[in-house]
Amino acid sequence: MIYRRILLVLTAYMLHGCVAYSLVEPGTVEVGELQVSPESAWSRASSAAFPFARSGTTVWTQDGLTLNRLMFIPAVPDGEPIFKDREGQMALPKFRATMLPNELEELTASSLGKMFGEGNAVVQTANLRPHRYGDDRGILLDVQAAVTDGPDYKGLAGAFVVKDELYVMLYLAAVPYYYEKDLSEAETIIKGAHLTTLN
Repeated sequence: MIYRRILLVLTAYMLHGCVAYSLVEPGTVEVGELQVSPESAWSRASSAAFPFARSGTTVWTQDGLTLNRLMFIPAVPDGEPIFKDREGQMALPKFRATMLPNELEELTASSLGKMFGEGNAVVQTANLRPHRYGDDRGILLDVQAAVTDGPDYKGLAGAFVVKDELYVMLYLAAVPYYYEKDLSEAETIIKGAHLTTLN
């Protein structure tokens, strides 16, 4: 257990040096059309760190991307996937504006499975519940991923639909330590997210 944790930290530090970061200060922050309020500083990773990220996606971390990440995926249009397959190798599930809460839950789980690599992770979701993001109704759900080559993850996902576009906030962190360390703040950030523009 201690060996695995040391290995995770060393891997994170090695990868940390390969990715450009910028500081996100505590306070009110605009992430595209979303407004969030981190209580502590985060590091924003460059878009080059996530080849599967669709345009406009923002990723924050506290300790390195293999240990924890907080993703903001904005304005996914009807008929498009949450992630992008730039090599055309994956059959990504697509968002539909008519999806029910349980279908959005399935979309999240399936998309995460593709993100980790086909057959490389078992993703499960639980505790689907309603949540309001400002004036907009949406959902919250717990996620976990058992990964073949890497740490296992747990996290929290939030999502809502406005004008047929999907907004997703996703926290994933290695278990148990990193998940527990930042869960409270990540949950506060996700739950407090709302659009900066009028619907």
